[in-house]
Amino acid sequence: MPTEHQVLVSYTGPKFFLGTQKWNIFHQSMVSQFPLQNVQWRSSSRNSNVKTIPSLDVKLVLLEYVRDELASQVPSTILEKPILHVYIAHCEDHDLDTYKALKKEIKEWTMLVSQKKNPEWLILQIVTPDPAKQPRTGLFGGSVLEKLKADFNLPDKRNRCAQISYSPNLENRLLWAEFHSSMKECLSYALDNAISQRQEDVRRSESQQQMPGWNFCTFFILKESLALSYEGINLFEDALAQYEELESSFLQVSKERNMSWFGALINPADGDDSAPLLSPSKKPYRELILANNISIFDLRVYILSRQCRLIAKAGQVDRVPRKVGAFLGSMSKSLAQVLETLPRFFIQSWVYSAATDTVEQLKTWMQKYPPKNGEKAVYAGIGELLDLARSQLDVIGIELGTLPDTPPFSMSLPNRSKGRSSSDSGAVTNKSLLDVLDHPENFYDLYVHHANEAIAMYAKSDRSRFGVKLYGCIAALDLHRGNLQRALQTYSSLASHYSPHTWVSMESYMFSRALDTHKKLEKPRDSEWIHLILSFLKAFVENSGAEALISSSNSNGYVSDFVHEVKEVAAGLDNDIRYADHPILSLEVARTATLAGDRDGSTLEVTVCNNLPCPFPADEILVILSGRDFERFQFTTTTESLPPGKSKVTLFCPNAASGTFFVDSSDVRATKLLLQYPQRKSTYSTNHQIVRVNPDPLALNVRVFQSRTVELGKPFSVSLRVWTGRNAIDTLELRLSAPSASFRFKDASLDDEDSEINLETDHNGIKLKDLPKDTTVRLSIPYSESISTQSMRVDTEVDYTTVDEPDLQRIMRFASNISPSLPISVRVQDWFRESRLISSFSVKSTTHQYIRVASARLVVPEGLKGIQVTPCNIRQGIITVTPNENANFLFALDSMDEAGGESLSFHIKYRLLREEVASIIEDQVRSVLEQSSKSQDIRPLVVEKLIELLERDANWVSLYNITGEIELPDPAKEDHELGEMLSKTIEQLKHHRHPKQPEGIWRELTLPVDVPVKSIVATASINIISTPFSASQGLDAPLSLYAGQPINAELVIRTSFRWGTEDDTSQKYVLNYQIEDMTREWLIGGVKQGDFIAEKDGQISIPLTLMALHHGEFGLPKVHVQARLSGRDVTMNSRAPPSVETYQQHRAVKVLVLPRGGRSTFVISMGADPDY
Repeated sequence: MPTEHQVLVSYTGPKFFLGTQKWNIFHQSMVSQFPLQNVQWRSSSRNSNVKTIPSLDVKLVLLEYVRDELASQVPSTILEKPILHVYIAHCEDHDLDTYKALKKEIKEWTMLVSQKKNPEWLILQIVTPDPAKQPRTGLFGGSVLEKLKADFNLPDKRNRCAQISYSPNLENRLLWAEFHSSMKECLSYALDNAISQRQEDVRRSESQQQMPGWNFCTFFILKESLALSYEGINLFEDALAQYEELESSFLQVSKERNMSWFGALINPADGDDSAPLLSPSKKPYRELILANNISIFDLRVYILSRQCRLIAKAGQVDRVPRKVGAFLGSMSKSLAQVLETLPRFFIQSWVYSAATDTVEQLKTWMQKYPPKNGEKAVYAGIGELLDLARSQLDVIGIELGTLPDTPPFSMSLPNRSKGRSSSDSGAVTNKSLLDVLDHPENFYDLYVHHANEAIAMYAKSDRSRFGVKLYGCIAALDLHRGNLQRALQTYSSLASHYSPHTWVSMESYMFSRALDTHKKLEKPRDSEWIHLILSFLKAFVENSGAEALISSSNSNGYVSDFVHEVKEVAAGLDNDIRYADHPILSLEVARTATLAGDRDGSTLEVTVCNNLPCPFPADEILVILSGRDFERFQFTTTTESLPPGKSKVTLFCPNAASGTFFVDSSDVRATKLLLQYPQRKSTYSTNHQIVRVNPDPLALNVRVFQSRTVELGKPFSVSLRVWTGRNAIDTLELRLSAPSASFRFKDASLDDEDSEINLETDHNGIKLKDLPKDTTVRLSIPYSESISTQSMRVDTEVDYTTVDEPDLQRIMRFASNISPSLPISVRVQDWFRESRLISSFSVKSTTHQYIRVASARLVVPEGLKGIQVTPCNIRQGIITVTPNENANFLFALDSMDEAGGESLSFHIKYRLLREEVASIIEDQVRSVLEQSSKSQDIRPLVVEKLIELLERDANWVSLYNITGEIELPDPAKEDHELGEMLSKTIEQLKHHRHPKQPEGIWRELTLPVDVPVKSIVATASINIISTPFSASQGLDAPLSLYAGQPINAELVIRTSFRWGTEDDTSQKYVLNYQIEDMTREWLIGGVKQGDFIAEKDGQISIPLTLMALHHGEFGLPKVHVQARLSGRDVTMNSRAPPSVETYQQHRAVKVLVLPRGGRSTFVISMGADPDY
């Protein structure tokens, strides 16, 4: 039955019109408008879901030519008869007379078509667009279209009348819009009615399946008619669903073994093995089905061909190869059950022919039905079918002896007996196979042709890795034919293709064959050969050899020989061969490293798993740990071999590293072969393996501090402390580096000038020799800073060898941060007198640390005799400076001559409280260990524990400042020896007292101090001379001062140029004095403000009269003296006014003013003297 359908629509009309030329033109125009686009079909049996038919082709047939419908026992598609009937009336819209003549004929036509199986009809009125003709008007007026709708529209209110204004000169698709819309609606109803009726017939037949007389083949034809109907209206998915349901029904019938409706599994006929698989017309399949004489083989092939064509029409050509491949696989297994009834190579010929024919059919369908998912998936399917065709050649070639019965050819053999068919009747008919059965060379060419064609298809589909297996088959064929060199090249190139994938069996086999071919050719064993073996071992161990295909039956011996040969060949190479992440070994690193104990360094336990069935001849194992600032530490050990399975080895690192590190990589060396296992690093990864290395308190230690001696104005330097720990050092080399500083190693010096340490310096570093163990060496290294920073990072690199291990070079790196700022600050305050300057130095802590100050001195440089310094502090001993409490040091400077501008130096000796206490604890621990006859090796541990106790609680600080006693809390329980030493040291610290003189190591700070310059020091003094009621007059006379009483006083101002510059001593200045008003205490009479000439050691006196305003004890008025320099003087002489400081000599004087009280008796003469 044809699969390409058109929907039949019958038409008729007035005979006088259908025979005219006008009708012929109109008919041609109407036919040219088909197919209809986007027909909406709302199926009543599909829950009112709307389906869109994208394109519906319509064929117009004259009603008189349609044969009468006769009942048929063979169900046919619903599209074989017209499903819509159209009456075409040519009648102008105003010509009611013509309509009256046509009305009877239209009624008869409607009665005729209503009796048909598909009674859907439509009336089309054709009018001529002529503006000169006017529509009929009046009481009985109305258009013909309105009459048609009134006379023939059924009560269902559906519009069955359409009108088109047509003229041959106006070809416009929009003119047909109304007619097409009405036609689509009628077709939708017609299809729904017809398909619903056919679906009901199918359901009725299916429900009778268990009844006697039911026939699957009859049901098949009925249900297929529904599928063909869907296909005819371009609903391919719905048509495909019917065939899939038929296939499921057949499988259910076959499962129940009710096969009475079918013939044998297969009735092999001439050409069955080479017939096109996807051709539904190559046999009269429907006739065979109706006759109940179709074989299962033919039925399934027919269903497959119909399904694949529908899939292709639906734009899913890429699904066809998968469906064909699955069918060929299942059907060939079924045919194998009747192998003895089939001609020789029938199954292989049929699969081969079906695969190659499908490939050609797919290429045709790709052009006709463009795939929706693109062409790459189709090319991939074509490649699989071509590979399937090639695999049939494997089976034929092995059975003929043309190919060896070994992998990869034997991998295509089915899981059955490899014997040939027992039937001698018939033979294969595929011309390509007939040509190669007796001609091996043609067989090889055909084999290579299909393999290369499949590889090309895989490449087009971006699946090149699927073609790698085929390259291996071609290489195996070259090897079989004796083309060894070409086979070796192919096998060797497969390593880069197989390594990213997991095809273990094929991969291992390819490498094995490459190695065997290499051996047959007697090629040299070089680095390329080693890489080939490593690739083979990788494939072998990835699945523990379970799926590996190798040419030897003794796989363990086969692998062991290669492993030993690899080491022999690698030993003769000039350069290392590095291979990353090879699976023959795996290393598991312990989480924590262990200190070596008796020497600097640490050990790390590593579990090595050898996945080979034989020992691996390793020479060295190396683990690299990386930390901050690009720190890298290597743990190594030597070994002879690694046995199969897990084994533990201990690695040693001579560098005393401490902290948390990442495992950067693990390496295993076998002569020049280096297997590397780097740990992958990623920003987002959290699976880094971490190793913790505990600090070694007895290892060599180097610390960098701020210099102990700092003198401002001179080059900076750093202090270096080297402690040898447990080591007796043979040689030690030091190098310092900082981003913003340059160190002058040549000028380095020992802090202890009396030390006998062997020190060698040059421009590149410092070298120390012959250092005993447990020795501390302190050095000072000057440096120049290019950029001033708040904090300077100093990196120290130390290379050293010990006396016990002179051949082992150890390298250690230390990092320190040094702040150029000092922990203390000094503030100076000065007070001037005539010949004396009083200076106060206030020392403050700039951090949260406590500072211990041993001494503070103000030093006069040698050769300067004009100044004498006298300390004024009464307190002796060490002073503690806290963040909240400063220390003040007072000095008196007596000037013997003009001393202004001279430079002195302030020396202060100090140290941090924690440095002092740490030094005391270390001395006490050393003493306790000596008294207990214990090793000094545990001293760092004891000191560390005690300092931890100090940092835990700060209550000991106040008691220590007073007495020197260090009261520590009880420590946690430790081991016997360590706990005993802790207890004894804590007890001994309780009896510690401050020494009378400062001991230990102190820091020194030297600050340059300039003697301040003051041009004039004016000493002002107010002296009370007498009162009117004093019994005696004079400066030394006792005074009785009363409130309201006038008091004679004198203001004396003396000027000194001693603290000015040399230029100041020869000048004269105009000064102005002013007596401060004290309006609450004193009433001042006299010149309270005035100018005077100041000279060197000059003096002026101004008389004053004072009157106390109330009684009490209070001071005298203050006097302010300042320079007076007019604008003219500044302009003419261009000099600044002199600096003046006023010293109130009477500032500390207070006077007692008595109140005016009591009685006074006065004798007044009233006349002449009496006569007594």
